[in-house]
Amino acid sequence: MSATTETRTCLNCASDIEWIEVDGPGAWNDLSNQTECPDGGTPHAPGPFCGWCEDYGLIEIFHLSTDGLIGHRPCENPECVARAEERAAGAAARHTGEMFTSDEEFVPQVCAQCGFGGYIAAPGLSSQPLYVCTARGCGHTAGHDAFTLEDGERLTVHNGGRLYVVRPYDGPPF
Repeated sequence: MSATTETRTCLNCASDIEWIEVDGPGAWNDLSNQTECPDGGTPHAPGPFCGWCEDYGLIEIFHLSTDGLIGHRPCENPECVARAEERAAGAAARHTGEMFTSDEEFVPQVCAQCGFGGYIAAPGLSSQPLYVCTARGCGHTAGHDAFTLEDGERLTVHNGGRLYVVRPYDGPPF
């Protein structure tokens, strides 16, 4: 197995397997580079990384007498928490990342109150354009005049309703 790839255990045959991609779609392979279990017909099926929550991030809570689902709690497995933090950091980078076209740069507007959420258009709340923060629990609203624009900049709603400042782009070609 490769030292750079995280391995998992096959649920069918208990072999150590890793995900390998070569010129197209990948597959789970074992030490002998086989994509199927020793029985010859069953493809390798990876087990979850976290045995506590099965990679969902939540542990289900069941009623003791009826065995009915009564709630969830966050998984506290340190490895699972670390993976969740990595995913959250990646989502935050995508959430606040800039976009470029050949001649324009799109910079997402970040909420002035919470500093994390972006703004989306809130149609019907006012006769003037109004934008509301996307962060849960914030709810900050701002009108079009709340944003200071430099010469050549404009506001636009793009990418699922997110509010961006668009400015001319004269950086290196792609």
